[in-house]
Amino acid sequence: MGGGPVPETTTRVKDSQLTWDVSALQEVSPDVNVYARVAKGYRAPAIQGRILFDRQVSTANSERTMSYEAGIKTVLFDRKLRFNFDAYFFKTKDLQLSAVGGGTNANLLLNADAVKGHGLEAEFEARPVTGLTFTGGVSLNIAKIRDSGLVVETCGAPCTVLDPVAVPAAPFQPSIVYIDGNQLPQAPKWTINFTAGYEHPVGPGSIYFYTDWYHRSKIQFFLYRSVEFSDDSLLEGGVRIGYKWDKFDVAGFVRNITNDESAVSGIDFNNLTAMVNEPRIWGVEFGVKF
Repeated sequence: MGGGPVPETTTRVKDSQLTWDVSALQEVSPDVNVYARVAKGYRAPAIQGRILFDRQVSTANSERTMSYEAGIKTVLFDRKLRFNFDAYFFKTKDLQLSAVGGGTNANLLLNADAVKGHGLEAEFEARPVTGLTFTGGVSLNIAKIRDSGLVVETCGAPCTVLDPVAVPAAPFQPSIVYIDGNQLPQAPKWTINFTAGYEHPVGPGSIYFYTDWYHRSKIQFFLYRSVEFSDDSLLEGGVRIGYKWDKFDVAGFVRNITNDESAVSGIDFNNLTAMVNEPRIWGVEFGVKF
């Protein structure tokens, strides 16, 4: 099926880069700091040696990133509230990408001319009263491929592709499309998380309650955009109620309490296959610390 023995192949890559990092921190007050950072990063060249239907060993040149970040860190209300916020921008030249699947079920390395990204991040932790804690965070992440000539092979399965076509599909051959302007795969624009916990002494120990929630916006699974190999959103939450004393802990819990059914990745080789998140799970747990 693989076409016989694979001839010996020798591939070499090499490069050298100077990387650096400069940061500054200013104390505005004992409770407020502002900071800024500029850095140059580097990833060495890569070799993809997966040999299956496609017998070519692919390589990718080294990538170079310039990133800029500025933000503020605060501790407020007699240390009952911590709030941090930052904004960032980066540009990566020759970003290494991996084109997987397609009609040949390949894993091919390639370089995008550039990927430009920017975003915002904010997080907080609040302890308004003894035993009660809240945490939360939100982030916006825009990370777009910038390469007008970059193309990839699309799904071997019959999916609905949304990108401009460079080479139309032929019998037993999927189409090839331009991916300029696409968000990086598995990179949601928005993520939000929140937790709340409360603990109160009862008898020789304490009873506690904890809940956590996570939301992400739409993602694409591959470098190309398609209707089928994507997921609009994900919202998962969990609850745990228990009692702990000495070295013992007994609790009841539920995960994915809303029973959100979302695809998280896929296989586009020869059928519309998706991997999904875990379903709602209920349980009881007893723990002992040694």
